Amino acid sequence: MNSSHKKKPRIKAAVLLTIVALAVTACGGKDPQGDPKAAGQQGPLNLTMMLPTYNPEQMPTDSSVLKQLEEKTNTKITVSWVPSSSYTDKLSATVASGELPKTFVALEPKASFIVNAARSGMFWEVGPYLKSYPNLSKMSDIVLKNISIDGKIYGVYRERDLARFGLMIRQDWLDNLGLKTPKNMDEFYNVLKAFTTGDPDKNGKSDTIGLAVGMQGNTIAGFKDILVYMGGPNEWELKDGKLSPAHMTPAYLDTLNFYKKLYDEKIINQDFAIVKDGRQVINKGQAGVWIDNMFDGKGIDDNIKKIEPKAQINLINRISGPKGEQTRAGAGYLGMYMIPKTSVKTEAEFKQILEYFDKVSGKEIQNLMKYGFEGKQYTVENGNYKQSTDPKLKTEILDGNQFMVMQNEVISYGNDLEKLSYKLFQDNATIALANPAAPYISNTEVEKGKEISKIIDDAVVKYIMGSIDEAGWKQALEKWQQSGGNKVIEEINAEHAKQAKK
Repeated sequence: MNSSHKKKPRIKAAVLLTIVALAVTACGGKDPQGDPKAAGQQGPLNLTMMLPTYNPEQMPTDSSVLKQLEEKTNTKITVSWVPSSSYTDKLSATVASGELPKTFVALEPKASFIVNAARSGMFWEVGPYLKSYPNLSKMSDIVLKNISIDGKIYGVYRERDLARFGLMIRQDWLDNLGLKTPKNMDEFYNVLKAFTTGDPDKNGKSDTIGLAVGMQGNTIAGFKDILVYMGGPNEWELKDGKLSPAHMTPAYLDTLNFYKKLYDEKIINQDFAIVKDGRQVINKGQAGVWIDNMFDGKGIDDNIKKIEPKAQINLINRISGPKGEQTRAGAGYLGMYMIPKTSVKTEAEFKQILEYFDKVSGKEIQNLMKYGFEGKQYTVENGNYKQSTDPKLKTEILDGNQFMVMQNEVISYGNDLEKLSYKLFQDNATIALANPAAPYISNTEVEKGKEISKIIDDAVVKYIMGSIDEAGWKQALEKWQQSGGNKVIEEINAEHAKQAKK
């Protein structure tokens, strides 16, 4: 029964059923050793937590959504909200002080202060317990590896789609030129070329390009996705038992040459190196393709339709390359909940908190924290989802998604394009290529990673624009290695060897 999607009488029934179930089963289930779990707590669990907020206002303590969460999980929740912009700094100081709540979100689980605290024994290790809980046991092995520290899992990650990346393409341009959806890299290039030279918008002018390109930080949006389509690795390559960074692989040079060809033939925007958001190029109706999170598709479609009402964006998630169809996996999480031993001193209370996270990961509470109550925070009429405009009701669900753990049963509302993006995220997960080095920590990477990665990022742009050649590219690789890259490779491989022995 789903309180956020049923009428009020059913909410009451669901609450009564939950209370009866709790009374009958207590905490239920078995622990990793097969012994019954500790008996259910008398009264609600008092759960203090520290969470990031992305809004100037906070969810009020008397929020009906929060009250329902507490009732459904048999908890009394006290939240310390911290602005997301200063959250990691605040958390670092809090960890150093030792005065921690019973649980908190680590937005950067591989930050050195978190890693050091975990190694010192400050946090409960949750890995051995997850299989005992019906919802937490469904967590992805790939993502669990991604959050692990020295092979151990010290938190409950907050799920995000594992692989959201793909192509947003002008379907109306394909139709105008009589082209089919590209299914491999050759067809993809031919479509991009036709979008540049074939007057896809039928205005008689040479004013279109194939691919919109811009920078995300220091890297080119879409570059890592093309690299994977072309048979390259996701960040690191594991070959013959050794890990090497993507930029040192032959496929990386192939991808550079592909982009250089697009640049030389003016198939991409020539100012890409100074464009901070390449979506603007396709939003203005100038480009036929954008590569990134496919959830961007709806916004792009909405923006183009303001200029060209008949424009239509479609989504493509499968492009075949030398290694077949594969797509880049992301981290699959946005931070993780950790449970400090300094504030949760007994295994019984630790298990109660895991029980809370398991309940939060059920379908009913996933949708409650995402949307609020149907008829209050939102309505659905003829399949159309509409948020309430009432400021008080909107405040009651502010940052509700910060409480969420799993999101695998969130109902997908929205138009056909939004629903398609969710469907393709799930399909992507079946062909997602993981970063094999994600579980490993290199101290040199933590200290110097951003500084030395700029050597590669700058060389990528220069190579595509023709200001350095292949010899210049090799010089950049050598400079990266000598500036700390070799040490990073050495440390990552040492970690990999250590884990391989376990």
